[in-house]
Amino acid sequence: MIIYSKNIYKTVNDIYILILYNISSNHYVGIEISNDYISNSIKINSVNKYVIPNSLKDYRKSEIKSCLYFHGNPLAISENDYKMVLNYCKDMIILYLSSNISYNVDDISYLKWCMDKYLLNRKEKNEIKYHQNGIYWVNLGYNVGSELRKIRPAILWRSTSDKKIWTIIPLTTKDLNDKYYFHYDLNNKCLYSAKIESISNISYKRIIEPYFLKDKVCFIDKIDVETIKKIIKKYYTFE
Repeated sequence: MIIYSKNIYKTVNDIYILILYNISSNHYVGIEISNDYISNSIKINSVNKYVIPNSLKDYRKSEIKSCLYFHGNPLAISENDYKMVLNYCKDMIILYLSSNISYNVDDISYLKWCMDKYLLNRKEKNEIKYHQNGIYWVNLGYNVGSELRKIRPAILWRSTSDKKIWTIIPLTTKDLNDKYYFHYDLNNKCLYSAKIESISNISYKRIIEPYFLKDKVCFIDKIDVETIKKIIKKYYTFE
């Protein structure tokens, strides 16, 4: 079964949902729909049903049982109703965050990252030049749990051919001179320790600007490159 946004489906739990968009080919975001008015529900005129904005959630494809049909065609809402539902969902999410976020630094930092990420996604291509093995400031944002976060320097290790995705190795001063083989202290002692275990792929939009030392863009040297290659191989192949 192919699942489309704007169509109405029945789940294995006999709940009717309106699919808003897909996350992947097996994961979707939907909202519950009802034939009758429920408190705080919204009338969808194009299908003569009601949606419940605070029921927004993720669904696996295996949870979706069948599509609803009307006169032999899949039951789908109109484009205008679709925009209206998205707008109500936006208001619901903002209200939820406003009601649950506390007035402390961590929570405000999280909200700011939501705004920053929105602005990053809208940003056009950076005017700065990207250089492999160069060190740049990158915005890792407010991530989950103990994942690296905030603005920090990182090595631009590899990129896709269009340079829109970069593999980076974050740097830190916190792990200098420790005993872990996957924390490699760069040859230039004015620089940092490379956290090989935190190597990741990021959008070019997260790259802010080059990291300068004595008015020059910093690069790792050949010894650093070869040593980091060996550490990556050891870390990911368990050799």
